[in-house]
Amino acid sequence: MAILAIDSDTFSGRHVAWAAGLLLATVVVHFLHRGYQVRSMYRTLQNQGFPVMEHSWVLGHLKIVGKLLQDMPSDAHGNYLPMLILENWRTLYPNCTQRPPVVYLDMWPFAQPLLLPMTLPVAVQVTQERSLIKALEQKDILHPLTRNRDISSMEGAEWKLWRKRLNPGFSIQTITGRIPDLMDEVEKFYAALESRAGPNGTWGAVFPLETETIKLALSIIFRFFFGPRVQARLADKQAELENAVVDSVKRMIFFIHIGNFLTYWGPWRRFKLWRNYRTMMSGFGPVLEQRLTELTQQGGDEKRTDTLVDAIVEGFQVDRENGEPNTSDDDFIELAVGQIGTFIFAGHDTTASAICWVLHLLAQHPDVLARMRAEHDAVLGPDPAQVAAAIRANPHLINTLTYTNAVIKETTRVNPNVGTMRRGEPGYFITGPQGSGYEGMQFPTYGFVVWSNPFSYHRDPELWPRVHEFLPERFLVADNDPLHPQKDAWRFFEMGPRNCIGQYLALTEIKLALAIIVRQLDIECAWDEWDRKTGNKKARSVWQDRAYHVGTDSPPHVKDGMPVHIRLRQPKQ
Repeated sequence: MAILAIDSDTFSGRHVAWAAGLLLATVVVHFLHRGYQVRSMYRTLQNQGFPVMEHSWVLGHLKIVGKLLQDMPSDAHGNYLPMLILENWRTLYPNCTQRPPVVYLDMWPFAQPLLLPMTLPVAVQVTQERSLIKALEQKDILHPLTRNRDISSMEGAEWKLWRKRLNPGFSIQTITGRIPDLMDEVEKFYAALESRAGPNGTWGAVFPLETETIKLALSIIFRFFFGPRVQARLADKQAELENAVVDSVKRMIFFIHIGNFLTYWGPWRRFKLWRNYRTMMSGFGPVLEQRLTELTQQGGDEKRTDTLVDAIVEGFQVDRENGEPNTSDDDFIELAVGQIGTFIFAGHDTTASAICWVLHLLAQHPDVLARMRAEHDAVLGPDPAQVAAAIRANPHLINTLTYTNAVIKETTRVNPNVGTMRRGEPGYFITGPQGSGYEGMQFPTYGFVVWSNPFSYHRDPELWPRVHEFLPERFLVADNDPLHPQKDAWRFFEMGPRNCIGQYLALTEIKLALAIIVRQLDIECAWDEWDRKTGNKKARSVWQDRAYHVGTDSPPHVKDGMPVHIRLRQPKQ
């Protein structure tokens, strides 16, 4: 037998260096080619007469974005960018006499080509009249957590089918009926906060409030998804499962660019995401499989409940009986875990942050806090210690807290989330709205991520009188009152067929938390104490407020988790 002889020089350092150089050259050529493609898109738009901010072949709009953000803290979330463009549009578009209805924003290689709706009618076009499909980038974010087997990633007939199946579980009637059950978790939340209060009506030690609101949001989602009986089977695993999901969310990256390229593709991040998903499958799997067996076995006496896990079992069983593909037990577990993952992702961050923002604004506006407390006295009874019992006895009381609901809506107007990212389509054009100065102009969308961000609408003075004031009454006045919001202007949960399926659950959770807190505890931000505790020397702020949205590649959070201190509210003398 002949033995293949390999020249010792074959794999010499020279050849390795040559191969590495070739790979690097390929990457550089691809990078430059993609850069040319992106920059050309904006130059073509300019040449065709569309309004485009001053554009550079080298930097695109990065220089402009840098100037807009120069007074912002370095950790401020990108959520602020659309609003800053809105506020400065006259400077950014010196040749335009009216605000462009869309902004074409070139931040490549730090983001994909972006199209930002800057007026409400455009937002209505892309989410309600047409409802563009979700951007690939948004689905890529969820893939490590859900494998895209989730209601947010689904499209077309599959999405319509599962939205129809899950809608009843998120109805007002169903959620109201679940309130006595959810109160168990809210009472645990209150106990955790009460333990942070100082003795004899004094202020307790400073701590980040968001740590407790996240725990509340996670526990509510688990209880709501599974119900108390099935959730009990997860008791010894729930903390590990929560940690796995939260860790995956922290590692989410919205846009892959040169600033996070190594992190995104790094083996440690990949390993952690793989391990977190494996933890979810091994933790949820046996419980889900047991529930599937209980509800589908012949002759069984197990009754279906109004929980989401049972709705998924029922829908899955229908598909199986109809001979649909991908209906093995393993497929069911993957689907159920995917739905759990997206509900945790969408629900816990948004709700936890919203509770923080409401409490922060209540502390800043004592007149609003006093009116909310008066409403709770009138609706829930004069004894705050009995509020949980009152709500359990009559859950519908929560739906009558109209002023509290208005406070929540005004809070989320002032501090919205990131909105929705949709994919521009070939042949689909945004039409310049009537009265905009761009009537009938057809703005192309293909090749762009359409980022509809609520900051563009929630801070628009043309939509909101006294836009910079905190005025919950604007959601209570009559339709003919000048303060009343325009139709569809409040978009915290987005609008259209793909609005947030869990919005009523989120609002209910926030109201339950406020109902049990505001008459028994005083909660205030304690930044000075936090600075002393952490050794922080830089008092960063946005709009003269130390509480602001932070985050680079992940969903926004409150700065430092919103450091607060708490004291027990003293009875009136």
